[in-house]
Amino acid sequence: MQNLILILLISTLFSRSEAISTEVPEHYLITNFILSRYNKGLIPKRLQNESIKVSFSMELYQIIQVNEPQQFLMLNAWIVERWVDNLLGWDPEEFSNVTEIMIPYDNLWIPDTTLYNSLVMDDHDTRRLLNAKLTTRGKDKGALVELLYPTIYKLSCLLDLRFFPFDVQTCKLTFGSWTFDNTLIDYFPHNVTHAIGITNCIDNEGWTVLRTTVERHVNHYDCCPNNYTLLEFHLNIQRKPLYYVINLITPTSIITLISIVGFFSSSSINDLREEKITLGIITLLSMSILIFMVSDKMPSTSSFIPLIGWFYTCMILLISFSTLAASMVIYVQKQGILGKPPCRKTMRWARLVARCVRMEMPLLMKQAYAQKAREDKLRRAQEGRKQSLWHRVYKLAKEQAQMRKQSSNTLPKINGIGNVPSPDVQQLQVPKKSCTISTDVTCINDP
Repeated sequence: MQNLILILLISTLFSRSEAISTEVPEHYLITNFILSRYNKGLIPKRLQNESIKVSFSMELYQIIQVNEPQQFLMLNAWIVERWVDNLLGWDPEEFSNVTEIMIPYDNLWIPDTTLYNSLVMDDHDTRRLLNAKLTTRGKDKGALVELLYPTIYKLSCLLDLRFFPFDVQTCKLTFGSWTFDNTLIDYFPHNVTHAIGITNCIDNEGWTVLRTTVERHVNHYDCCPNNYTLLEFHLNIQRKPLYYVINLITPTSIITLISIVGFFSSSSINDLREEKITLGIITLLSMSILIFMVSDKMPSTSSFIPLIGWFYTCMILLISFSTLAASMVIYVQKQGILGKPPCRKTMRWARLVARCVRMEMPLLMKQAYAQKAREDKLRRAQEGRKQSLWHRVYKLAKEQAQMRKQSSNTLPKINGIGNVPSPDVQQLQVPKKSCTISTDVTCINDP
């Protein structure tokens, strides 16, 4: 009886082990079959002169950041690489017609695809490799390997901000193998028409994707005898200018318009314009704050000046010129109040500025200047040529001597015989002089 029970137990164990062996999944068997004779450290090609053709496609998921001062672009993308591994094929009929399996990527040979203009050198910080999808083409024809992974690229992008904030930027992404030349790995774009897919792209608040293109280049480097194949993707993005129009351009335009209207407004009660200088200084301070806001978005470069930089520069020059003009007008007015004409240098600059801005003199002022010019011309004609200081002193002394001589000739002589003049006081005026000489003469008649 005990022997019978033992026989039953042994038969049960054997039947269970056979059932377990028959329940092993096919992908386990396929994985053991293809990896038992596979070396992931070697490039999988059968012939010496053949190359691995890698198809590369890219799907843009999100534009994370566009940094203008540091000139780089950060984006989130989905990458798909496809190539044929001639050492990974199997016969589907031997494995229950299974044609596709998923295995970890670190069990396979994968191409060293590198973003040439990346700012991050550690590959683990940029892409997350998970599994690879294998599709058999036959036992002796290999398998199609599809490597799908998400990645975050931080790449250098030379931004042209001449027309900021109405600018369109083109960023270039260059992919290729870093160690294998085109005799070993040759890259091809998966879709030439839609180079970078944007179907699943999340809208960015500051940028809009316009179009994408891809170009295939074969480059030669001095370090290596063979050529290298590169895929160059171009991403064209356009800035959304509404934020900058509302927060920068509109306030600047309003401030400039108010300052110009203020400079052309009428003067105060005392006919002075000192408040216009205050308006100009406040406007310049406001412009300075707005310029600081714009400079934070601009790179530190001297190769070009943005359009908005020219706009702020012109506005500052206009307001500065208006403030200086108001200062000159106030100076002339104060000189007029004090009864002093402005100096010739000031008037010369005023005429020059008026001639530059094509400003015409008012009719009344023209008539006043013409009358003054005629009077000056007549006065110069009467005075003759300009005399020296010594000549004027000599002439004045001569005139004083003539005055004394004439005054002595007009006095009456006192004689014994003759008519007796009137004892009244006679006032004798010297011709051509403003002074008056009065002489009292007393005559005594003979008895």
